[in-house]
Amino acid sequence: MSTRRPAQDVWWVGMCWVEAAQMQADRFEEAFYAWQRALLDAEMRASLKADTDHAKSWRDSYDAHTPYDPHRPIHVPSHALRMQVSSEASFLLVAARNVMRAQDRLPVNARTSMGDQGAIKALRNVLEHYDEADGGSSRTLAADFPSLETEAFAYTNKEIWFGGLSGVPLSRVRAWLHRVRVALVAALEAAGVEVPHDLLASAVEGDDELPWPPERIHYGYWIPHVEEPEWPRRDAPEGVAELMAERFRRLRARDSMD
Repeated sequence: MSTRRPAQDVWWVGMCWVEAAQMQADRFEEAFYAWQRALLDAEMRASLKADTDHAKSWRDSYDAHTPYDPHRPIHVPSHALRMQVSSEASFLLVAARNVMRAQDRLPVNARTSMGDQGAIKALRNVLEHYDEADGGSSRTLAADFPSLETEAFAYTNKEIWFGGLSGVPLSRVRAWLHRVRVALVAALEAAGVEVPHDLLASAVEGDDELPWPPERIHYGYWIPHVEEPEWPRRDAPEGVAELMAERFRRLRARDSMD
């Protein structure tokens, strides 16, 4: 029988998995909506291929924009993009399962949970055993969560769902990850472990206090963005992002499943 690692070590690794899961949630969401947008663009291209005055007028109106203007139907639903959606979802489920392992080691009075947590675990197990047509993971999913569909995603104008519309909304996973991180930080600090609250601060002691150069790039390697041509855009006022995040947390706090 294997020896369990000390709880503090598990909590610390669990924090790393929370960050990984949050990163994967963003990566999956961006890839998913990119795929949906590309499908709509392909549908638009097909609907405007006819040699009619109506189709030509629409093509001309789109061509009035610059070549790579985002309003033009230029995105392609490539095989690579479809594979990325599936892969990002799988990585998110793996990260979420590892967060659950750290959650299980929290003190009972500090332990949190997520509505339909078992569904996320079951979906992850099926994906891990993708080479089995009717293995134990598939049978468990079918018996315990008959309404869920493996590798199926549904979406509305505000939400993405794992396992179809009867599955688990992505926002529920995000809200749960926030709660687990709060619990892990509290447990570590109660045990006397110093926990970084600003994850974008330098991990090298004294580095952020050095005056030169004044320009610094604090980042986590989430989704790297290739710069698009300069499109008109307005930055949100300072503080708006945090207000939106707080509003999201309050909305999720009313989730009947949690």
